[in-house]
Amino acid sequence: MYICKYINVLYMKTNMILSSPDRMLFDVQIRQETLTKFLNLSDLQDAYDSVRVQNGWAKKDVQKLLSYEDNAERIYYILNEQKKVNCLLSQFMADYKKSPAKYLKKIDVYKTTGARETKTTWCNPYIWVLIAMEMNPMLYAKVVMWLTDKLILNRIEAGNFYKEFTAQLQQKINNPDYAKIAIEINKVVFGRHELGIRQVASEKELKELYVFEQNLAYALKNNFINTEQELINHIRKQNERHDN
Repeated sequence: MYICKYINVLYMKTNMILSSPDRMLFDVQIRQETLTKFLNLSDLQDAYDSVRVQNGWAKKDVQKLLSYEDNAERIYYILNEQKKVNCLLSQFMADYKKSPAKYLKKIDVYKTTGARETKTTWCNPYIWVLIAMEMNPMLYAKVVMWLTDKLILNRIEAGNFYKEFTAQLQQKINNPDYAKIAIEINKVVFGRHELGIRQVASEKELKELYVFEQNLAYALKNNFINTEQELINHIRKQNERHDN
């Protein structure tokens, strides 16, 4: 089993909160849960409110946006695609309008946690994106760029190259210890190892990870490294250089 699969299995057993420099929107941290994938609606509201006055934007409330008929219909089709609802649109609209929050909670795509000062709202990431894009044209553009560049493309690029690195490992080394190798790489790129660290990496760290694994794959392919111990020693030397 590849280490990426191994890490994902362990990592997803706990509903951790993701945070990284790339998860900032108007200088507000947008939190996400690992297990549910829910994004935080309260953070979205805070991000909007933090720049609303200075930009002359109208006051907007995420809860009201959830209740608008056009958005309710869009939410229906999102949930229908995900097979979260199996009723007709007319029935959905009738039930949804009574209380959007209660309805979404009932089908496990929305929740609140905490109490009083710590109370916060989470929702299905697709619904979160829909609401964010309905708040303001500038925010629409920010969210499109934010999701595409920082949370999707860079992580896909790093993930795709990891497949090439593991392919070289398989060819060169019999039954490599992927977990051990990944831990040593994490120490070089991130300065430490902890479960799920690659999931919260910044854009800069992902690029460093990409380049480092690219170099390791090249060394394996061209026989500069021929054994697992040689690979581990090489990675540890790079870590020593970082420390110095």
